[in-house]
Amino acid sequence: MTREEALDNLKAHSAHVRGLAARALGDVGRRSDLPRLRKVQREETVTYVNYALQETIRRLTHEQAPAPSTDEADVVSDDVRKQIYGKAMEWITGFLLHEISSPIGLVRLAAKRELGERWEGSGTQKHLESVTRVFDAIEVLKNAASVPRPQEFDLSALVDELLDDYGPEIREWISTIGARPFVIKSDPSLVRMVAVNGIRNAVEAQQAASELQNSHAVTISWGDSDVDYWLAVMDHGAGLTGPIETAFEVGNSTKKDHIGFGLSIARQAVETMIGSLTLEPAKQGGALYTARWRK
Repeated sequence: MTREEALDNLKAHSAHVRGLAARALGDVGRRSDLPRLRKVQREETVTYVNYALQETIRRLTHEQAPAPSTDEADVVSDDVRKQIYGKAMEWITGFLLHEISSPIGLVRLAAKRELGERWEGSGTQKHLESVTRVFDAIEVLKNAASVPRPQEFDLSALVDELLDDYGPEIREWISTIGARPFVIKSDPSLVRMVAVNGIRNAVEAQQAASELQNSHAVTISWGDSDVDYWLAVMDHGAGLTGPIETAFEVGNSTKKDHIGFGLSIARQAVETMIGSLTLEPAKQGGALYTARWRK
């Protein structure tokens, strides 16, 4: 791609073409292109294209960051590492959604036309719906890696809202412990991702347990310290099996019909808020899910 073609393609409708142009200008662009590149970068809404423009601008202005020594790399804080990982996660999920989800939609449309009445209940429908669920999860994962948008909200009310999704036969064995109201300043969408996963996993673990449920089979608690907020969910189900860390890997699930994104999404959401998520055996059996994030 020539310099002139790349500059023209910065205005292309396709984000893929704009991304190629942005990267090409890192090699063929000139310093005189910087004002135009900075203007385009300020207006670009697709994350991975924006990052490509940032890198090209850095290269053209000769702001080459020196490679850190081993000692320097070792002192990078965990917070910074989490932020870098979050940016990478947002970039790759954004790329997947933009470049692949549209063709999948076209495949679905073509399959419905070609199969006609045979579409409903077909293997093609089943497999495409499975792929669609994966891409829905990827979109949530992308949102979990986005920049937090803090606002004041009542965490206790959020928990109650999530529990409203369960019927009375389940609600009777879920207890909550925490101040009411409990107003915090954080990103409610990210906190929701964390709470949804913890509650869902605890309820499913308890439902799978053979013993009768009691009023404290699942306990949800919350609070804060001088520096952070926390939310914990404990169940008395069968407990954890295998290495705990593998449970956080994308696509890893031991449950039927689960695609294995839940814990990955929850951890990314917590880390985006500069926090941590742990999963450990509960003292009296079952599992304890604890999220902490910075005030």
